[in-house]
Amino acid sequence: MAAVVTFGIFINLLRFSGPLYLIQIFDRVISSRSIETLVALTAAALIALVAGAALETVRRRMLSRWSVWIEHQLTTQSVRAGLTAGVANPPVLANIEKVSSFVERGLAPWMDVVWAPIFLLCVYFIHPVLCMIASAGIALLIGLSLLKDKLTREPRQAERDAAKQAREVLVSADRHKDVVGAFAMADAIAGRWGKSKIDGFLQRDRLNARGVSIDSAIRVLGRAFYIVLLASGIWLFLNNHATLGGLFAGRLVANFAYKIVDKAVRELRSLREAREGYSKIKAELARPARDEPVLLPGTPNGALNLDEVSFKHGGARGDLFRKLSLSLAPGELLMVMGRAATGKTTLSRLLIGLLKPRTGQVRLGDMNVTRLPDYIRAEVIGYLPQHIELFEGTVAQNIARFQQTSMDDVVSAAKIAGIHESILRLSQGYDTLLDESVGLSGSERKRIAVARAFFRSPKLIVLDEPFANLDISSRRTLETAVKFMKDSGCSIVVTMSGRSKRFIGMIDKSLILGGQKPEFTDHIVSPVRPSKPELRRVK
Repeated sequence: MAAVVTFGIFINLLRFSGPLYLIQIFDRVISSRSIETLVALTAAALIALVAGAALETVRRRMLSRWSVWIEHQLTTQSVRAGLTAGVANPPVLANIEKVSSFVERGLAPWMDVVWAPIFLLCVYFIHPVLCMIASAGIALLIGLSLLKDKLTREPRQAERDAAKQAREVLVSADRHKDVVGAFAMADAIAGRWGKSKIDGFLQRDRLNARGVSIDSAIRVLGRAFYIVLLASGIWLFLNNHATLGGLFAGRLVANFAYKIVDKAVRELRSLREAREGYSKIKAELARPARDEPVLLPGTPNGALNLDEVSFKHGGARGDLFRKLSLSLAPGELLMVMGRAATGKTTLSRLLIGLLKPRTGQVRLGDMNVTRLPDYIRAEVIGYLPQHIELFEGTVAQNIARFQQTSMDDVVSAAKIAGIHESILRLSQGYDTLLDESVGLSGSERKRIAVARAFFRSPKLIVLDEPFANLDISSRRTLETAVKFMKDSGCSIVVTMSGRSKRFIGMIDKSLILGGQKPEFTDHIVSPVRPSKPELRRVK
């Protein structure tokens, strides 16, 4: 900042070379007819001009690099914190961008604006009348700029909101394009998008109607400012109140003051947004950093314990769970069953620490899972969500969760999930990019997600509806994989809408949701077949 201020001082001091050159040319060189003086003054003025341009270039480069530095320092940690909190695009990113943009384009004009009174003072020394005219023109310029900012603030925000809504319509349609095509919803969605765009066009029309009129007034003011200054200077010269050199020098210095203020007020909105963004960033950074929790010994290998856990969704009347308690030792499998909307997915998210219970605790060993450091949680907990999402990247990167690791761990997880052979049949094997051109079935995509959950053999594995949309062969492969992980000492939680006969022999504990209260059973015994089969007549 000190370097930028120092450069600004020299840049603005070198502006005086032009007025001084005019005074010397008109008031001395013409009367003395000295060629040597003309050459020396011209050379000095050119050197000052080049030096000022060079300093301005360096200052712009400094501000540009400072802008990049601000984004580099703040955006990465903000995105990381946002993703940890479940927000993919944290609001602080927009504030960082506003501050960075202002530093790059708007800071220099607002730093130079303090020189406007100095230039006006120099005009006053040439003649007070020229100073009064320049001050009046600058005051009118500031007033018109403030009026424009006030009148255009509301329609500009409304236009942004309309544009955002239109983008969200298209993003949602792209995300669910199969549904859009299947139900012929293209016309309806295009209509919604068109309505949002029309709202944006109307707001833009309001914005232009107000902004263009004031911009025209500002342009007329600028031209009138130069004409009135010139006419006043000529009048002063004709009445012997100013010299010809003083006339042109005063007009040039007044022009400097006017242009400096004009550049600054053009960045008025940017200044306001940057100040608001800076305040929010400062408040965000002022929050006390959460100390790294002490990892209690035996946590990764401890039992999973739910201690009187209660949870209620926002806006719900009652608790989804109330004082739910259970324990799952390493190597045990818990089957969570229930109809749709009974809380199976919510319980899964509670177990892995993505949700916090209203009361009670979910502990791994003696450690609350919500207090586990992110890197520890990623190592000891594997998760298969109900709705599978694979990220843009290679198959290996998706299985490895985009971590730097050896291929041995990736291949091992793929083999356990029974997807290794299918991956080898892809065009690039594990280096195949997952996009729309890759013809993976839903079953294969799910098994890649299962391999991601099994990556590096986490101690706790939570599988939310893992058998949904799987054929018989894929179900058997997944059952074999679950049994392998269970025999390896992993604690496994599986949620299902109904019972699985093949799974009964592996289940150690069961939890049935959807009744008056959750039903917890330590063991599930295989149902006894009747001695005589029942025969039914089929008509």
